[in-house]
Amino acid sequence: MENVVILDLGSNSTRLSINEVTNGSFREVRRQKVMTRMAEGMGKTLGEKVLKKAAIERTLAALADFKKEYQNLPNLKVKGIATAAVRAASNSQAFLNKVKELTGVDVEVLSGDAEAYYDYVGVKNSLKLNDFILCDMGGGSFELAVVKDGQAVNLASIPFGAVSLTERFNAQDLLSAKDLFRFQGFVQGLFNEQLWLLEGRYLPLVLLGGANRTVARTEMMRRGQKNLDEFHGVKMSARSFLNIYTDWLGLNFSQRQERLGVEADRADIILGGLTPIAQLIQQLDIPELIFSESGVREGILYSMVTE
Repeated sequence: MENVVILDLGSNSTRLSINEVTNGSFREVRRQKVMTRMAEGMGKTLGEKVLKKAAIERTLAALADFKKEYQNLPNLKVKGIATAAVRAASNSQAFLNKVKELTGVDVEVLSGDAEAYYDYVGVKNSLKLNDFILCDMGGGSFELAVVKDGQAVNLASIPFGAVSLTERFNAQDLLSAKDLFRFQGFVQGLFNEQLWLLEGRYLPLVLLGGANRTVARTEMMRRGQKNLDEFHGVKMSARSFLNIYTDWLGLNFSQRQERLGVEADRADIILGGLTPIAQLIQQLDIPELIFSESGVREGILYSMVTE
């Protein structure tokens, strides 16, 4: 048996996943998440993107804590990945050098297409769906794919996510009609650049990412379910999703915090993450949503164990 650790340096959170790998399969035995907001401050301008000092320090502190959890495991293999915020930042190499000094790990900065591909692999192997459209809403980017007969016919990464869109359209508090209109027009422009998305019309939409998980847990609470971590494979209608989104759209920051409860730390960026999803649902006449816990990290693990 081999212990495979994934360090995931995301744009909104930094994650640890410890997995036992044996005989071509894996089992996650521990996971941790720290909201480090790597993309903080990167959505306000169209110019040079820079990782902020505070975000770097938060991420390094999380990695130091993570290292204590895995460093004494036997047969250890550690893989580090970074996504949109690090991908876009002009000072990413200096940051990655600090990560290497701290952890000894050479972090792989995934391209947008690679991130979308691993999302597809993770979903395909865990939900056993043949035809679907996929959207992974991250902090600094969101990934899209259309899958037909089990194969990704097209995929892309859009370099805007929940954190950067929130900052760009002032969605932290009560979203004004003016900013919502600007936001929707901007997203429509992004979708118009991806005409292949029309191939996903009428297909179920598989959702990944923190903002979408918050919706899944809200729906589970409405149904009276107790274990809110078991959202993998949970389904809901597009109408129910849009009702939840519309409800939160009418609230200010403190009201959303109260409404979200245990998910309150996402109250400032939730509209930034969900507005593109709501628009995608309406544009493609999506009938049903399916939530996936498996994404990039699981896609990488599936790829590793089947090599």
